[in-house]
Order: sequence, then C-alpha cells, then structure tokens
Amino acid sequence: MKITRRKFMHAGLGVTGAGVLGFPRMTFAQSYPARPTTIVVPFAAGGAGDLSARVISEFASNKKGDVTAVDFRPGAGATIGTAQVADAKPDGTTLGLYSVSPYGTTPHLQKVPYDPMTSFTYVTVHVSVPIAFYVKADSPFATWDDAVKFAVDNPSKFRWGTAAVRGAAHLATEAAFRKAGARAIFVPFKGGSEAMTALLGGHIEASVSSDYGPQLDAGEVRLLAFTGSEKVGIYPNVPTFGEMGQPIAVEATYGLVGPAGLPKEAVAYWNDLVVELQQTKDFENYLKIVKGVRLYWNSEEFTERAKEAYTTLGQAIKELGL
Repeated sequence: MKITRRKFMHAGLGVTGAGVLGFPRMTFAQSYPARPTTIVVPFAAGGAGDLSARVISEFASNKKGDVTAVDFRPGAGATIGTAQVADAKPDGTTLGLYSVSPYGTTPHLQKVPYDPMTSFTYVTVHVSVPIAFYVKADSPFATWDDAVKFAVDNPSKFRWGTAAVRGAAHLATEAAFRKAGARAIFVPFKGGSEAMTALLGGHIEASVSSDYGPQLDAGEVRLLAFTGSEKVGIYPNVPTFGEMGQPIAVEATYGLVGPAGLPKEAVAYWNDLVVELQQTKDFENYLKIVKGVRLYWNSEEFTERAKEAYTTLGQAIKELGL
C-alpha cells in the first residue's frame, strides 16, 4: 500500500501539505505508531518464541513509549496465529513473530489460509537460536547415537516431542530418524515450554526445540545434537545435523512479519527499533537466556531468505516423501 501526501488547495488559503484552517496534518511516517501494536505469537506462552517477542514489545513500550502487546495464538501447527497476521489490516497495528515452520514447511504439507510468498511483509529479523535435540540430565542417552540406537532396537518405544506439528524441527528430526531406520513416536505440543514440561515429567524421552536455555543452565537437560548446519560456538562438542549429513538442517530464526502491503514507514520504524534494541543490555541478557546469536536482516534480505527457505524446504519434503 503506497502512502502519499494529499495536497489541499483551498481558495484564498493556499494550503499545500498542511491542515485546512490552520490545523496541522500529520503524515503516516510522522504519526506511526499512533495506536497500540500487537505482536501475534503463534505458539503457547513460554520458551524462546515468547521471549523473542517480549524483548521487542517491552523495549517498544518501556523505552520508546509506544504501547506494544503480545498476543498468543497457538494451534494447528502455528498456522492459526500466522493466518491472523495475514488477514490483518496493513496499518502496522498487527505484526507477527516469524519462525520458519508455519512459513517454510507447513504450507507444503497441509492446506493453510495464506500464501507465504504473497500474504506477508517480511519486516526484520533480530535473532537466531539453535534448535537442539535434548534429553533429561539423568537420561541413559549420552549421545545422539545412543538415542538412535535405542529407537532402532526398540521400535515405537522412544518418544520425542516438539511444537509446530510438521514444522522445521519436526521434519528435520523425523528425516534423521528415518535415515537411521528408527521408528520413534512423535508427540505434538502447542509450545516448546509444554514439551519441556513433558520431558522433565518423564512423559517423553527427548524434545526438539529452541526452548532449553533456563533448564540447561539449571542442569536439568543435556544437549545431544543441534538441528542446524553450523557448529554452535559455545557448545563445540555438540554435533550438528549438518556435520552428521542429515537430510534436513535448520535453525530457529525469529523476527517480525506483517500483512502484505505494510507501509514502508512501519517497516522502517521496526527495523530502526531492532537495531537500537540490539545495542542494549536487555538484549544481551535475552541472548544469554535463550542461547541466541544476534542476527539482523532488513526487510529486503529477510524477504529473500524467507522465500528461499520456503522453496528449499519444499523440495526437501518432496524428495523425502514426507
């Protein structure tokens, strides 16, 4: 949607780009955000996704004075909240938290009420959080190979869970198990925090998500692998799916999206805010909690990478017959 300044020409007043009868007229850029903004999170509260939305919301509200709220809309593989963003009016009052699954994988596997290629404005990315395959600290599985061997030797006895059914973490792990000839039982959850609760309660043997930071620091979980392609610097001894040669390797990238046609002024506002946020102590503390890495993509780069992920993951899903 293109925003232009109307030119008022009134007989005897000669008003151009200003208010009639002496009242000033503000442009979209000057007034945005004039109303509260809602960031829709397509997952349950708790976990890295929650914190990744809140770190932006709290900075906008507390430091910038622009009221921003977080609205949790989990369900249907994170497509309910994602669809809400796609259907929103493109005035900058509704944004969504981006995570690759509902944009890059789910649309290839089930019918969704949006098109990742045309339904959104990809605004900005602010963090990358490694997705891990992890178990309880007292688990008998010390390595990824231990878990896979058990799943191969004991069909349907190894239970594992994650959020975003048919999401990136789900597919990457399922593909890895299939490659090994393992028959493991997948247990779906609405959010990574729910999967963590089930893991610590002994209801599943492993979880795959980016929601392990606090529990790792508390010594409650053990990381067996990362689902990404690159080594995670602070965990050099934890193998990655990429170096293992697994069929799919993915990381958790969080950012902001809006409905298609979001004004460029709104896009610029949130990009500027994220750049400013990333220099703060609050952001450093957030990175420590979620075990994340500072990452910045502007709208142009984000759009290119999101569409590339959609295409690449779709090809992988087709080749694997998932």
